[in-house]
Amino acid sequence: MVRNEIKINSEKGEIFDKKQIALAIRNSTFSDELRCSLLDDGILDKCLGCSLKYICDGIDQVVDNYVEKTTEVVNNFNFE
Repeated sequence: MVRNEIKINSEKGEIFDKKQIALAIRNSTFSDELRCSLLDDGILDKCLGCSLKYICDGIDQVVDNYVEKTTEVVNNFNFE
């Protein structure tokens, strides 16, 4: 059974599925993007002072690291 939810109900309460979080971050490197709904909805006008900034900056770094580690030039072609 495949679940497409970030939260899972367990006997101990609700837990977050790291696989779904990782997939969301990975998928943002293809044709999607990461955005902040606090900025989009006008709740905040900038990230400075936001208590989530540290986490968001870390997510951006994870994305950059993922792209760097998984992007490889296989071959160069010269059509002269």
